[in-house]
Amino acid sequence: MILHISSPSIELVKAFHKLHPEEPLNVLLSFAKKQHFNDFQVKWRHLMGSLILDSGAYTLNKSEWANRPKNLMKSYAAFAVEVTKYYNFIFNLDENFTSRGYDENMLNQFELENVGLNPVPVVHNLFNGEIEHLIDLEYPIIAIGQCEGGRKFEQLESAVWRIHNAKRKVHIFGVTEWGILQDLPIWSCDSSSFAQYVKFGQVMWWNDANSDWSPYDTMYFSKGQVDHDYSKGKNYNNYRYQDEFDKYIMKNLGITYNHLIGEERVFHRAMMNIWFYKEMEMRITAYHRNVMGFVFPE
Repeated sequence: MILHISSPSIELVKAFHKLHPEEPLNVLLSFAKKQHFNDFQVKWRHLMGSLILDSGAYTLNKSEWANRPKNLMKSYAAFAVEVTKYYNFIFNLDENFTSRGYDENMLNQFELENVGLNPVPVVHNLFNGEIEHLIDLEYPIIAIGQCEGGRKFEQLESAVWRIHNAKRKVHIFGVTEWGILQDLPIWSCDSSSFAQYVKFGQVMWWNDANSDWSPYDTMYFSKGQVDHDYSKGKNYNNYRYQDEFDKYIMKNLGITYNHLIGEERVFHRAMMNIWFYKEMEMRITAYHRNVMGFVFPE
């Protein structure tokens, strides 16, 4: 499985590569996010594994894109034509996230194809025939986006298996739930959760000493002199697995606990969460291969 980190800074990519050159980060960039694309696409492209481009439709639908181009399709198409060679694949501009948006989104799909692009179509309704139509159109990768009413496991399970059984690859947007990724033949996914954890003072790590109970633990760093909120994670000062935690972060990140509470704590916490997701990718890939026996199309 390929797990893409959504819009990390190039400084995080460079630092991660220095630590783990044998395990390059896979990265998703969003057209809607202001960033130095050339750093990712050209200057430091060799530091990354898979690099994929999203239209930014999710950001747009969340009404956070204040500087939306007047002609969004024209802008996205022009940009993608120039840079598509740097990406493993790009996604369609799926502007309509409702369960009735298929026709509108497919018009965008065909418009991008008409200028020579090969975007991955995105499904927003799992049970109205969208998936089967895209399979009939012989798209090699089909992405599952946000859906009205959510995406319960049973719904995702049906959708993923229908795509996989048709010998197509599945990309799922915004899913990094261990159980879902472990049990289903998901070829690719992406997540921005590493940054959300940092925002809320949390870091994740794989605690093999406690794997019978949970494969990973969440550590919480409260702000200032306040009581620890155990609903948000474990407290390092009275943590049962403090020694194991210390050895883990030194081995994988070359840091100590003091780095996680020091002046550069935001950077080190982000690095730790990115490593958590990289390790998730490696663990699930091994599980898919050795336990589930999943075989993905070439």
